[in-house]
Amino acid sequence: MRLSKRNTMPRFRRRFFSIRKDESGATAIEFSLVAIPFFLLLFGIVEVGLIHMVNRMLDNAVIEASRMIRTGQAQTSGFGADDFEGEICNALPAFLCSTERIVVVVDNIASFSATSDINMYDGDGNLVEDSSYVDDANKSGAIVFVSVVYRWPMITSLLSLNLADHGTERHLTSTLVFRNEPWE
Repeated sequence: MRLSKRNTMPRFRRRFFSIRKDESGATAIEFSLVAIPFFLLLFGIVEVGLIHMVNRMLDNAVIEASRMIRTGQAQTSGFGADDFEGEICNALPAFLCSTERIVVVVDNIASFSATSDINMYDGDGNLVEDSSYVDDANKSGAIVFVSVVYRWPMITSLLSLNLADHGTERHLTSTLVFRNEPWE
């Protein structure tokens, strides 16, 4: 009767080779090393995509609300900054809009090239929190500058990924310059 090689190996060699071949926990250890960076990257990608989607929605809301100024409906309705913010919120989904997070500047400018004269930030780079709505913007044929900043709360700033512009917020900005239609 012939003995196999395996049976002739000493006991300690068999145990050594069996332990060396056992990889049952290797996958769990490898995943634990890769999981944290993977999920941080995943959350960052989702939030950046969400930011871009909300910014496009804000652009559309500003266009819709500015149409009231452009066509003269705001002049006949006696619009102010609060009313304009309300119109922007009406064009956004209800769960996204908070008028406390919106800063609006509506101003009359002399020419299309004069848009660089208007600044929504002070000298230190902080957002001017007061909305302003100039009644001259309601004149027929006036060139109107509309800028809206929505202070979007960042989720990943809690993870210290530093995607936020200002602390825990990113300032989503939508700017529109147009000439009012002749309604008079």
